[in-house]
Amino acid sequence: MSKIYSAIVGKNIRVYLGDTTDLVQKAVGLHHTSNVSSEALARTLTATCILGKLLKNKKDVLTLKVGGTNQIKTVLATTDFTGRVKGYISNTQADIPYLTSTEKIHDAIGLGGNISIIRDFGLKEPYVGISHMVSAEIDQDIAFYYKNSEQQPTAMKLGTKMDDGITCAGGILIQPMPDATKDELEAFKASEKKIGDVIEKLASDMSPEDIIKSYFDLEVTMTGEFDVDFECDCSRDRIARALMTVGPEELKEIISVDKQAELKCHFCNTSYHFTETDLIEMVKALES
Repeated sequence: MSKIYSAIVGKNIRVYLGDTTDLVQKAVGLHHTSNVSSEALARTLTATCILGKLLKNKKDVLTLKVGGTNQIKTVLATTDFTGRVKGYISNTQADIPYLTSTEKIHDAIGLGGNISIIRDFGLKEPYVGISHMVSAEIDQDIAFYYKNSEQQPTAMKLGTKMDDGITCAGGILIQPMPDATKDELEAFKASEKKIGDVIEKLASDMSPEDIIKSYFDLEVTMTGEFDVDFECDCSRDRIARALMTVGPEELKEIISVDKQAELKCHFCNTSYHFTETDLIEMVKALES
């Protein structure tokens, strides 16, 4: 089971460390992604899981959208208070031949795009924060968003290890809180330079507490351990409602030409088949 671990460093630095190997393996298996696409999807899913731990209420929902300009135009993931996450990537077979590893993915995503963090608190409209990408590496872009859009200094590192598939996936988020002391702020700045090896440490036998301690000279207090999983909430009824939004005339056209319809969920690749009888019933429901 994938986990997010939370900790307080000193008294005013919060840390979230994620080992998302299992959920990423599940996701890339469902989407049949190339190594480059697997890396981009893994980083987006991991970031979403970690940012989801910042949600305050059970009905809150967070969505992270990466908008690229090169081979990968969109990576999107969404999570809720329970730790359930789902996501998809627009190009499952992105490939940059001259890259010898997936350590850097900016050429696959492309600069000039943006990153969006959408938080739905159950109000009339969700809160949407958008920032241009400074690196197209996702983790640095999220850190830039928080620092510049929300005045929240942030350090983040995301990544995977691959050997004929994903063998480890995860990441870390570090944020000093408003009351951070000078020593704590200096410790935060020092940690930014150290977290580049977090994936190597996650893949080792180090405990989550020891990994976090390795980045700080201050006291570390572990505060939580949360299960996270890739789980889609699609259903035949939900997909049918989506199909009905095209309207009765479009459904009649589908009946006339194809006599059936098949829709696939973007998040989990599950296909839903609707017969001619199903479509006729939808038309009747819309016209009644």
